[in-house]
Amino acid sequence: MASREESDSVVKKVTMKKGVKEKLSVQESEELRLAGDYQCTGNLELDYTELCFFHGISEIPKIVHRIHQVTPASEKIAPEEAENTVEKATRISRSLLHERFSYFQPRILVDLENEDPKSVRDIYIRGWKIDEKMMDVFSKCLPASQTLHSINLWNVGLTDNTFELLTDTLLHCPNLKTLVLDGNPLPQQTYFKLFSEDSTLAHVTLRNNKIDNEGVWFLAQALLELQLASKHLVSLNLSYNHISDTGASYLAEVLRMNRSLLYLSLSHNEIGDEGALYLAEILGYFALTTQEVVERRYLLLNKESLEHSRLPSPIRIIEGKVEHPQQLPSCIGVEKAEKGPATKSIKSASKKKEKREEQPKKEEKAVSISLVAGSGQGGPIKKEDLKLKKQAGKSEEKARGKERKSATKEKPTVVPEPEPPEPAEVLHPLLEPVEYRDGHVFLLGNRTLINLNLAMNKITERGLKGFLVSLESQGLALKNLRGTHSGTGLLRLSVGRNNFSSRNPTFLKLQEVMAGRDPILKAAAKAAEEEQAQA
Repeated sequence: MASREESDSVVKKVTMKKGVKEKLSVQESEELRLAGDYQCTGNLELDYTELCFFHGISEIPKIVHRIHQVTPASEKIAPEEAENTVEKATRISRSLLHERFSYFQPRILVDLENEDPKSVRDIYIRGWKIDEKMMDVFSKCLPASQTLHSINLWNVGLTDNTFELLTDTLLHCPNLKTLVLDGNPLPQQTYFKLFSEDSTLAHVTLRNNKIDNEGVWFLAQALLELQLASKHLVSLNLSYNHISDTGASYLAEVLRMNRSLLYLSLSHNEIGDEGALYLAEILGYFALTTQEVVERRYLLLNKESLEHSRLPSPIRIIEGKVEHPQQLPSCIGVEKAEKGPATKSIKSASKKKEKREEQPKKEEKAVSISLVAGSGQGGPIKKEDLKLKKQAGKSEEKARGKERKSATKEKPTVVPEPEPPEPAEVLHPLLEPVEYRDGHVFLLGNRTLINLNLAMNKITERGLKGFLVSLESQGLALKNLRGTHSGTGLLRLSVGRNNFSSRNPTFLKLQEVMAGRDPILKAAAKAAEEEQAQA
């Protein structure tokens, strides 16, 4: 590929520069290293290698393009194409073998959208430590890549300082949507800095980072502040951590009012029945707290005042003077008031139209008078001459009509530009319909979350019963709200490998309820029915 040849030329260029650099003095090399701000071109390989040289990094990990193994098609191939496919297969097998032996060597794997070297889409770095110098290089070259969509950093030894540099870099990557930071435990658990108002991240994975309840509390506080301001985050993976019932309660507090998160994974943690009940409660109807009731009343008052302010005001301000509408006591007064400049303009327009219609009649009369006068001067006029003159007048009128039509056709029809649609107002969850029961205000819970993973925890039958009750109430509520923007509700719930038997009746009942919701299970059941019908 052209990009690989370009990278080889860049490496040769850098080695030549290094040879020259050794001959230079320390001051000259320092000036070369700090020579102006390097302007990134958007070509990751070129910018990365140049920046590594300016930062004095001696061993530069290579940038390697990922090889995707393609399975051969089952269709028949021509003999000429078969030879080419065999050559490609041997080449791919050799490169895969080379990858296996060079797996633990520091390198950067990239995926490109097309053959353009500036179209880097995904970056994978695995198993080697990224220090502050290397992170500083990334902070300059990554934002220049406009197509960067995903960053995967697995076990790269992040520290609090390098993580701070990373979070600042991510804010300058305009199209970044996915971030994977598996196996990077931070001493201060500052993962909450990933979630800010300017962040564009939609999918965040923080597996195997030793996150405990304190770290989850920081995450929950950041998400609570952004639950209405930011709608980007749709999936969060916190598997293989040290989250217990307390941490699950923090996340349940977030899900009470969050209407953007679609996927939450808490598998392989330490969550028991209490945490499961906290998470199950927010799926069905739950009672609002005193603080939430007060906030709901405040929002309702603001909504009413806003609607009242949008009503048209009867007072007009003209040239700095306040003009009040005249109070009209009777219908006669209304009729008099209506006879203003608008009615006058209408009457004048109708009079002009009448004048235009009367004009050709006057011309005909004038012609006839002139003819009569002419008869007095030059003798009697024949009927044929009168007919000819009338025909000439009619042809002139037709020509004038055609000119008017052509003039109207030549005028370009001005098509009014469509007005941009007004942005849809974000409805606060507390403004949704509520129910009043036993002196409490009940709100229908989260219907946006569609996938919840709680496998490999410490949940027993008690936690399963809580989920069963909540999901049944959610299903009934969604049937009553059908036809509105009520959400789909939970579609997949993974609770396998917990502290109960696979033959537990509550677990089997829960599986039956979810089988009617899970689209994958529905498709599998439909395929099985079709196979049975064909057999």
